[in-house]
Amino acid sequence: MIRLLVTVVIFAIAIIVVLDNLGVNVTALVAGLGIGGIAIGLAAQGIFSDLFAALSIIFDKPFRVGETITYDTSTATVERIGLKSTRLRAITGERKIVSNANLLQKEITSYQTLDHRRLKFVLSVIYQTDPELAARIPGILREIVEAEGGTFVRAGFVAFAASSLDLEVDYDVYRPEWDQIHAVRHRIGLSILRRFKAEGIEFAYPTQTTFTAAPDGRMILPYAERGPLP
Repeated sequence: MIRLLVTVVIFAIAIIVVLDNLGVNVTALVAGLGIGGIAIGLAAQGIFSDLFAALSIIFDKPFRVGETITYDTSTATVERIGLKSTRLRAITGERKIVSNANLLQKEITSYQTLDHRRLKFVLSVIYQTDPELAARIPGILREIVEAEGGTFVRAGFVAFAASSLDLEVDYDVYRPEWDQIHAVRHRIGLSILRRFKAEGIEFAYPTQTTFTAAPDGRMILPYAERGPLP
C-alpha cells in the first residue's frame, strides 16, 4: 500500500512537470490536486491511523501472532495482524476484530514472556483456634506449597474479621501453561483442606452469637428455663 501511494504521488508530480514544460498552465491543476488531497486525507484519516498503527505493531512488536494478551477486560489470542484491524480469539471462543489504532490506545498485557504467576489463598479460621496452633499455620502452609510444586513467598495473619481470623498465603508457580498453573493451585487447595482437618484447624463461616443478660448484668440463657408442669 505504501509503495502504491508513493508511486501515485511520483506519477502525479511527473505529469505536472511534463505539462508545465509543454506550456500548459498547471496552477489550477495543482490547486485542484491540493484541495483533492486534503479531502482525501480527511476522508481516509481513520484508514491511515490504522495503517500507521499496524506499522507500529509490526516494528515495535508489542505482541505477535499466537500470543495471548489482555486488553481492557478481555483476554484473547492474536490470530492475525492486518493493515486495518487485528483479529483475536477470546478464551471463551468468540472471534474479536479490533481496529489497530483502537487496540494500541489500550493497556495491553502480554503473557508470552511470563515465567511465573503469583497466586494467593485467603484462609479464615474460627476465633476459638488456639493461639499456639494459629502460630503454626504459616509453617504448615509453607510445607504444603513446597510439597505441591509451588514456590513459597509469604504467609501470615492479616485481619480480625467479623466472624474469623484471616490469614493469607502467597506463592509463585513457575509453569508456562495456565492449565498446569491451575492444576498446582488445585492440589495446594486440597492439601490445605486435608492438613487443616488433620490438625484440627476449623474454617470459619459467617456466624452471630447472641448473649442475654439479666437486669443485674448476670449472663443468663437466651431462653427461660422451663419449670415443672402443673
